[in-house]
Amino acid sequence: MVIEKKKAEHTTALLEELLKSHGLESELYEDWAIPKGSDYGLKGYWYPEATENTGQLSIELFLNSERIIVESFAGQGENNKERLKQAFASFVHHAFSTFLMAIWGKSSDAVQKEIWEVKGKKFEVYLGEKGIINYDKSKALTLPENYASRLKALVVEEPLDKEFHWFTFFYANLNGLDNYSEILKDNMKLISSAESLKKLNWQRSNHYYALRQFVILKSMDS
Repeated sequence: MVIEKKKAEHTTALLEELLKSHGLESELYEDWAIPKGSDYGLKGYWYPEATENTGQLSIELFLNSERIIVESFAGQGENNKERLKQAFASFVHHAFSTFLMAIWGKSSDAVQKEIWEVKGKKFEVYLGEKGIINYDKSKALTLPENYASRLKALVVEEPLDKEFHWFTFFYANLNGLDNYSEILKDNMKLISSAESLKKLNWQRSNHYYALRQFVILKSMDS
């Protein structure tokens, strides 16, 4: 489904307030909220009726004229306000802390920072908080033991030749029989890597559950 930007509402004011709450006063330029003294900015588009009962929030982080991080979040609810609130909360939980730490140097307990050496190059790696939805209230979700090591393996096998790279990992157990996985690198789908993620020893459940994790790599050689 193609969603037209001209039908979207801007969320600049929300992003400006969010940045301010973390000590980043912003200047506005063409709907970008740009923290003062920074070359990077945030812009958001809200689609109230992306589908019949779901809205979609698309957040863009400007790196340079050729590269923009794009992350999208769904929001459900009885009205537009509830949908936007849910989608914006999902953005804050899944990606914003990683943005803050990797791009603007604001520390966060929700983000794990590591140094990886990949083919002779060093990267600061910002592993965002694992966002988990689990409809089975009777037991906690246990991730595959090799999830973290497989995530790293899938990242480092990719070409990493830019100052920034970003990955979104998503896995969903749908109904105990079917599952779905998706990996995005720099906004593009990695089909074979997603199949590899799906083949991990995920917990069996007849209930829906899902995991989403956002990761940013920043070259230390730039």
